[in-house]
Formats: sequence, structure tokens, C-alpha cells
Amino acid sequence: MRRIIGAALIAAIFAVPALAAPRPPLPANHDLWLKVGRCEQAGKGYGGVRWNHHGPRFEGGLGFAKSSWDAYKPRGYPDNAGDATWRQQMITANRLWARAGWGWGCDLR
Repeated sequence: MRRIIGAALIAAIFAVPALAAPRPPLPANHDLWLKVGRCEQAGKGYGGVRWNHHGPRFEGGLGFAKSSWDAYKPRGYPDNAGDATWRQQMITANRLWARAGWGWGCDLR
């Protein structure tokens, strides 16, 4: 009897689909940052942007100057914007924009 109950319990556990973790909300101004990214670093990444760009002057898909990335990225983010996720880059871009205003060469506001 125990084996039947145990087998039924295991079958029930595997039959129930795992609940997916809720996705974090899109960063503020998501669509704007995708447009900026396609202008700054067009590529084959998410939204048509090359998010992993490691350039000599600018980093990431949004074209951060190293000094701006270092000043506005939250603690724990990668040292190079090109190593950050697109979400991390958008979050940092919003922080920069809120404190310093618009500073991108691609003026798509």
C-alpha cells in the first residue's frame, strides 16, 4: 500500500507543471532604450542591439562611456557595460538619465 501511495504521490508531483517565477517588469522607457540601442550598436541581440559591445570608447548596447557606467551602475553590476544584461544596461541608463539628463548621441526622445 505504501508503494502505491508513494508512486501516486511522485506521479502527481511530476504531473503538475512547475510554476514559473514571475518575470521582472521591463525597465522604464524600455522601447526608447531599444531605439537608442539600435542606433548606438545595431546587432543581432535582443531588440536588434549588440548588447555585448566592448569598444575602445563606449561599452554595451547603449554606448556608455566607461566613466558614466562606473558612476551610475548599481552595486554588483559588471565592470564593463558589455558584460551586463540588456535589463541592467537599461536600468543604469534610466539612473543616468534621471541624474544627468540626456547624453546620448542618438537623440530619439
